[in-house]
Parts: sequence; structure tokens; C-alpha cells
Amino acid sequence: MKKAPMSAFIGLWLMLTALNASGEIIPPMKACMSAHGSPEEYRRVLEKYCEPGIIRQAMGLLVIKNPYVVQTEMDGPLTCYTVEGTTVGTSSEMPADITQIYKVCWLNDRIFSLEFFGAKPSPRHVVIPEMQECMAAHSSKEAYAKALQKYCDPGIMRQAMALLVIKEPYVTMVEQDGASTFYTVQGRTVETSSEIPADTLQSYRVGWKGGRIVTLEFLGAVGGTQVQ
Repeated sequence: MKKAPMSAFIGLWLMLTALNASGEIIPPMKACMSAHGSPEEYRRVLEKYCEPGIIRQAMGLLVIKNPYVVQTEMDGPLTCYTVEGTTVGTSSEMPADITQIYKVCWLNDRIFSLEFFGAKPSPRHVVIPEMQECMAAHSSKEAYAKALQKYCDPGIMRQAMALLVIKEPYVTMVEQDGASTFYTVQGRTVETSSEIPADTLQSYRVGWKGGRIVTLEFLGAVGGTQVQ
């Protein structure tokens, strides 16, 4: 019996995980995230949706600019959003120029809880030039194919071409396992393909050894479940 191509399975799985992880953001949450422009605007919005105790916590988030939701979860009657954003100012709670993570849970269009997770882990090692070249080549199909041909076999290259719709990818974790180096990468899709839906934050893991790509693992939409 003829087997279905691997790309078909990857495509189906990625679409399902994206739908699971990228639930609709309620209007009050959108209003709070878009009000980070000034303390006055932010406080006015917060006063509409939460109690004074939570307002005092939430005001510390004002230095996080352009926050975006990376995961949506339902916890019984609660709708919870995990949010990331980079600090562009300073406060007593948060240093500047660091990606911070927090979680907001809503109940009946009111903020029920607010949890700070702190700074997002930074890569622990230098990203090798070959990996940097591949990530920088996402600007065009021709440049990306040319970079991949230098560093991987045809089988991995067919998988990797599906990643072209992920623009401006960035490394979130570096791991060393003997002679192999593994990079976990995230990036938001700005186009569509048969494998990856548009406007979702996707993650993948690339293994390098001896200056060549030896493994490529799709992790799917951020917050989804890893394929086995």
C-alpha cells in the first residue's frame, strides 16, 4: 500500500495544533494589551476590568511594549492567556530590553488572576554562522533553497522548505548533546502553505553536527503538543 507523504501528516498536525493553541482573544484582553502607550491610558483600561489589587500588579507590565499572546487555554470557566513582550523601559520589577512572560486569566470579562513568569530564557550558546545564514535566508525562496543545499541532504531540505513562510525566525534555546548542537526556533507565519497556517507563532528544532543539518523537528504552534 502506498504511504502518504510525510508533509501531509506534518501539515495536518500543524493545522490542528495551531487551532488548539491560538484561540480567539476576547476584546477586553485586546484593549489591555493595546493600552501600553501611557500610564494614564493603561490605568483607565485596567480600572474597567480588574480590582485595585490586580491593578497594582498590572501597572508593572507597562514597560512591556507590543505584548502578544502566545498561548490560549481554557481552565474551567476561566480563559487564560500567556503573553510575551519586550521591555523598552525600566522599572523596579523588570530590567530593560528583556522578553518577559506573564499569564492573565479572565472570568466574565474581568481579570481574575495575573501571574508573572519572569524573563524568557535566553540562548545559552552562540548560534553558529551556518544556522544564522539559514535563518537570514527566509526572505526569498531562492536564497533559502541555496542556503539549505549547502547544509543538508535532499530529504531534510524538502521538510525545511515548508518553514519558508516563517519570517524573521529567532533562536529561543540552544542545547549541546555531544558533538551535536540543537537550536529551538520560533517565528510567526506571514504567509500560508500546505503545512503551516498563516499568522501563528510556530516553533521548530534543528540539529547540527559537523557543519550540517542532521535533524529537523516540527514542534508546531507555540503552546501546542509536540508530534511524536
